[in-house]
Amino acid sequence: MNLLPLVELKDCLAPGLPLPWGVRDAHGNLLLGRGHVVSSEVMLEALLARGVFVDEREAAAVAPPAEPPSQDVPAPTGTPFERWDQLCNNLAAVLSSPRERHFLQRVREAALHVQALSDVNTDLLLFLILRQDHGRFEHYGTTHALHVACVCALMARRMGWGLADQQRAIGAALTMNLAIIELQGQLAGQATPLTRRQREQIAGHPGQASMMLRAAGLDDEPWLTAVEDHHERTGGGGYPDGRAEPGVLSQLLRLTDQFTAKHSARATRPALPAQLAAQQLFIENPNEPMAAMLIKEFGIYPPGSLVKLASAEIGIVVRRGRSANLPIVATLTDRHGRALPLPALRDTAHPGYAVATSVQEPLQRLRIAPQALYPEAAEL
Repeated sequence: MNLLPLVELKDCLAPGLPLPWGVRDAHGNLLLGRGHVVSSEVMLEALLARGVFVDEREAAAVAPPAEPPSQDVPAPTGTPFERWDQLCNNLAAVLSSPRERHFLQRVREAALHVQALSDVNTDLLLFLILRQDHGRFEHYGTTHALHVACVCALMARRMGWGLADQQRAIGAALTMNLAIIELQGQLAGQATPLTRRQREQIAGHPGQASMMLRAAGLDDEPWLTAVEDHHERTGGGGYPDGRAEPGVLSQLLRLTDQFTAKHSARATRPALPAQLAAQQLFIENPNEPMAAMLIKEFGIYPPGSLVKLASAEIGIVVRRGRSANLPIVATLTDRHGRALPLPALRDTAHPGYAVATSVQEPLQRLRIAPQALYPEAAEL
């Protein structure tokens, strides 16, 4: 392992941003992991003064930011739960202002925070995605962008992509629907058929989003192409151009977009049960290896989904198990349907607690605090 002094990479650091690589001592031992937030100028100065190092290979995969972080949007801090809520709020401001001078910089900062969250606890991240507040349809465009970006981060890591390619995938996911963010919120709460104007906006949004990104100064062609092609399909049949051989990144965006949308409610339907969403993804994308990989990342019963066990207990999945159909479940009711004051963990690999079926989310969506199910995350 070749080590570089941290002081040589100080242009990659700023208060309020996560570390883009691990920080090590002179022997290469990890002191602070990638994604650890540099919380203040004092902490940054202390790191630089300490004489610590970075693995040269990690450093080579991360480009320095063009400017110091913008000051008008606070950086997410605190527990993963608090950082998630802050990131949702920050993104709403960022994605609604593509003409703002620091727009691309703020998108890249958000991408760093998404990547940092994906490194903390994958099960918790999937839980937060599936347990979104489905009653706030007007925010659907922002939350959906965040959900797709988070899953793209997990998938890019699963596929062994380098840090720069992971960041590109997250950035493309955050911006692929830039032209219809507000429209997505309207459509999520709309019970009537699409108007002609809405259909035109949807058909043109990939190219329009790419033009908006170019106008903002983005010159990353793979990112721009992925945005332009994120509704194209391998073999043709997609839109707007019916390309037969769209790129890998565009297909990652398309499948992740499609799959996370199935887990979200609309005015006209509830969120699909996780198992049904997985089945539909397979049917709609036959012979697509990335679809199978996406299901494997989520699991058949991903964290946040409701299930009924062989014991007749109703519970919520909190962790994926050793195989896709054997999750760890926290019980919400006993076998008689009575609410429990405290959840009990059930390993569904045990025959007595095997998953019997998925449970349809009630119209009045259950509100379940993640802090009660992931107490260890409060210490992170």
